[in-house]
Amino acid sequence: MHIPDGLIANPTILGIFAVIYIILMALALNKYRKNHNEKDLPKLALFAAAILIVQLIEIPLPVPACVHISLITVMALYDLEGSAIVYTIVTIAQAFFAEGGISTLGLNLLNLAIIAPYVAYYLYDFLKKHNQNLALFVSGFGTISILGIIVSIEYALAGVYPITFGLTVITPIEMIVGVIEGLVTIIVMRALHQIKPELTPALNEKEESKK
Repeated sequence: MHIPDGLIANPTILGIFAVIYIILMALALNKYRKNHNEKDLPKLALFAAAILIVQLIEIPLPVPACVHISLITVMALYDLEGSAIVYTIVTIAQAFFAEGGISTLGLNLLNLAIIAPYVAYYLYDFLKKHNQNLALFVSGFGTISILGIIVSIEYALAGVYPITFGLTVITPIEMIVGVIEGLVTIIVMRALHQIKPELTPALNEKEESKK
């Protein structure tokens, strides 16, 4: 869920969120450098291109935001730190195509490139021992739903909408989108696992544990 230009006019709040993103992104980049090399970059580029194309398909909402299938869980389970890089690229590209905003770029980057992938990863990690498909669905659904709550809080902090509006209008709509996201997450992850299992290391863990 992107926050568009014009709604949040407080530069102090926007600056604080941007600084938080920069700090957390620097930490993610540092960890990525320790665990990867240049050979991994082409895969990240392919993921970024694929996700950008998928996100061109927008789901219309009766609130001032644009929503689409994000594939956040798919990317986060492939490479958590890499997902921060991929969604940074995607979010910046979308901002220049009038999806999201330029003034709110730092805030959108914090939500989509930092918070969302980590929420997706740890939701799946918490539930994977019980049932993989359930864990995939909850990860996709929960990430989008939690983003709705987070954006509602951000709007309230900026004085745009009262928190009650966010929790009773924005969040329920995000939960509906989250159901779609959860189902798509299962379908995409299972398809990738059949075609190219190296792109779904999270699903490979269970198979390896049986051997």
